[in-house]
Amino acid sequence: MSNLRIEPVLCRAGTMDNYAWLLTDEETGQSAVVDPSEAAPIIARCKELGIKPQYIFNTHHHYDHTDANLELKALYGAQVVGGAADLNRIPGIDIGLNDGDTFSLGSSRAEIIRADGHTIGHILWYFPEAKALFTGDTLFRGSCGRTDLPGGNMRMEMASLKRLCALPGDYEVYPGHMDSSTLERERRFNHYCREAMTKF
Repeated sequence: MSNLRIEPVLCRAGTMDNYAWLLTDEETGQSAVVDPSEAAPIIARCKELGIKPQYIFNTHHHYDHTDANLELKALYGAQVVGGAADLNRIPGIDIGLNDGDTFSLGSSRAEIIRADGHTIGHILWYFPEAKALFTGDTLFRGSCGRTDLPGGNMRMEMASLKRLCALPGDYEVYPGHMDSSTLERERRFNHYCREAMTKF
């Protein structure tokens, strides 16, 4: 049974409509924030929940996923963790992880999946026991991340989606934009996922 509690925080409301995610390992009390783009709503929610994040988990370097890194790092003394390929691009990064690495938040263990396509070096945070996937801008509800920005590549994006959809079982999908979904729903109804599974 998972000890991971997951709380959404809407950031940049009305403009980018980003979601940051607050994670708390209830066994140890350790907590982290995934992809913080705006400090104020995250700080307010942390106060409500009575938590002080020890970590900041980034999926990729884009500003609408990292803009609050430095402010939150200074406030909480948190370590910033992201993809090793983003060591020179993520503000305040302390730890770089590669595909297949693991990282523990208390008793909750994440596996790192590299998912190039939206950017080079994008990673997913995958918590098997919690059945949770934090997909950044790789997979959205009914869609996927755009690939027309610098470093974007649609063939890489499709290969990443194919690998993601091949994970055994069903998982809750927590993206950087839009509402959460499930991996099974995206396998069945997401055009990009269906194409990735059948043509790549």
